[in-house]
Amino acid sequence: VPRDLVCRIHHYVDFVAELRHKRVHASKVDYLSFLSGPLHIELQAELFKPTLCGHPCFGQIQLCSKPMMCEICVAALNGHENYAKNDLIFHQGVKAKRMLFLKLGSLAYRFLPAGGSRPKTLKLGAGSWCTEAVLWMPWDHVGTMKAISEVDVISVTASKFRDITRNYHQVYPIVRGYALDFWQEAQAHGVGSLTDLPLTQMELDVEFERRPAYSTNVEELTHAEDVQARLVQWDD
Repeated sequence: VPRDLVCRIHHYVDFVAELRHKRVHASKVDYLSFLSGPLHIELQAELFKPTLCGHPCFGQIQLCSKPMMCEICVAALNGHENYAKNDLIFHQGVKAKRMLFLKLGSLAYRFLPAGGSRPKTLKLGAGSWCTEAVLWMPWDHVGTMKAISEVDVISVTASKFRDITRNYHQVYPIVRGYALDFWQEAQAHGVGSLTDLPLTQMELDVEFERRPAYSTNVEELTHAEDVQARLVQWDD
């Protein structure tokens, strides 16, 4: 077995062990099996909605219809997904099915900008999301995403999200309006320039090579992750 694979496995096992020490999974708490259906739904919502509500559309859904948010958390989410450093999250050209929320860790995203001659690489940190477009339209990934540290991801299945939305007639116009706003903003930027990243991220983020150096520990850690992102092995 290659040495680099052995190291990756060791790092990932340590990461999962630490996560399990800090966060007890619901399946390990016997008494939770005694919860009624409604209480189980409310618990799932409380666990996941803080992450989802960082996105303006989901935040608006929470304000307008708590039952809808609860159903999304129970029926449209895949729970926590853990990835090891250098794991592939998705590949360019593959049909997208889920919107991803990064709860822990950092991801590197590589794509070819519209009209560009060389690929560009951006980093996503905890609290970010990507592939939002799949909620509103058919979408194929236009870039490749990899983990540059051990990460924890929550994903929303687009087809289930749309099915749930149609059942809440009072909220549907709000969500539809958000989808139209997304499309109009995409048109303003040029549809060909869309990527898997949020539109605002494309405007505000900077490339690794152009980010200035900082002296604080937090920024040094960020800079170290930037270095790791440059060392990611891409397939192309």
